[in-house]
Amino acid sequence: MKRLAIVALFAAAIINSSCSGNSNSNTPVAILEGGQLLARVGETIETMVTEITLPADTLLSISPPLPAGLSFNPLNATISGTPEAVSANQLYTISQNTNTHSTFEIAIGPALPNTFATLDQRYSARVLIANAAAPVRMARASDGRIFYLELLSGQIRIIDPQQGLLPAPFATINVTDGAEHGLLGLALDPDFETNGYVYVHATVPGHDGSDDHAEIIRLTAAQNTSIGTTVIVDQLPIAAVHNGGELVFDQSGHLFVGRGDTARPISAQTTGDLAGKILRYTREGAIPADNPFPGDPEWARGIRNTFSMVLHPQTGDLFGADAGPVSDDKLNYLVAGKNFSWGLDAEPEGSDTGFSVRVWPEVITPTGLMFHSGTGQTEFTNNLFVASYNDESVRRLVLAGDRFTDFIREVEFARFNQSGIDNKPLHIIEAADGGLYISTFNAVYHVYPTVMQ
Repeated sequence: MKRLAIVALFAAAIINSSCSGNSNSNTPVAILEGGQLLARVGETIETMVTEITLPADTLLSISPPLPAGLSFNPLNATISGTPEAVSANQLYTISQNTNTHSTFEIAIGPALPNTFATLDQRYSARVLIANAAAPVRMARASDGRIFYLELLSGQIRIIDPQQGLLPAPFATINVTDGAEHGLLGLALDPDFETNGYVYVHATVPGHDGSDDHAEIIRLTAAQNTSIGTTVIVDQLPIAAVHNGGELVFDQSGHLFVGRGDTARPISAQTTGDLAGKILRYTREGAIPADNPFPGDPEWARGIRNTFSMVLHPQTGDLFGADAGPVSDDKLNYLVAGKNFSWGLDAEPEGSDTGFSVRVWPEVITPTGLMFHSGTGQTEFTNNLFVASYNDESVRRLVLAGDRFTDFIREVEFARFNQSGIDNKPLHIIEAADGGLYISTFNAVYHVYPTVMQ
């Protein structure tokens, strides 16, 4: 990452689709998309709710009674006000005498945490863990437990779905101190339910005469406690900044490791130098036989500082976000043997050149990536969510094509209130309900669907 250390969450949007009606005209007014009016407690709304043409002095009625705090204007079919309480989905009918003109639903969600500025109206948010210590990476087990890393304390913590945050850490690792040091990457073994393996990417003090360096450490879980550690990859180079971080398993059970250039761009183009690369190992720390270069863990090169990666759950393809120096942050399609140009004087040419799905001209500093399954919101199927550190936002990228490498559009899903580094998002993973778990420097949030499709 750049500028600041990796240290939350979203924000809440008000409906604000207000239109001004005129009871003395025959102006058609727009019905709400999908026939739903979504609002939140404490957020003022004003919106028209029917598409009919209104003759002068027409009086309409609505039934049943609206949720507390909302009122209906019978002249222009406008609902306005400030909802006072949560209300489940309810069907409403607009009529003129005995003639029904339209039906639609209203759902009132709870107020957003005050750390949010905006959030997709179909979702609500709650604080899962407050006063967290830079929960930089999360991973969800099939039993609902969430493992997460505290960046600088070296602690691995567990959130239990019934008990909340467990008081005792799962494990504590002795890590080096620094803005982009500490616990940087986390992954659960694909067979975690049977072997209990937890993998961590950590910067650690030197030992046996070595300099400070990074390691890939495998811990073995016995319920909520680690009962053993094994270093499977040792002596990875580090620097004050640009140490990368993410760990991701592919569909063959091999482990991808994101490595930054350790502030030396030439390393990203130097064969045998493990900085500035995406690396791939077996779960034992060996080099897979099908890596692009025999005997070399390199999968792709020309990387400045890939802190976040994600595997598409259907295609098995790897995507990674790379932070540019002062512009041009990238979403890279990380194919074996490709060169993504960092450390070169000019863009590479030919078949070995890497492809970027999205290039942001501005600096957004992407810190987390997540493909959505479509659970609870089919519109989101195969959408890529991106945590943007610089502007405290979470963006939703609509992708298309056989490999989901065609960029269609980008939509803001959530934004946090600016508050130093406290509300800058660090990581995002999907929840079982189709919502998201989002971590910031001082909290973990559960963003959950208010309305399920």
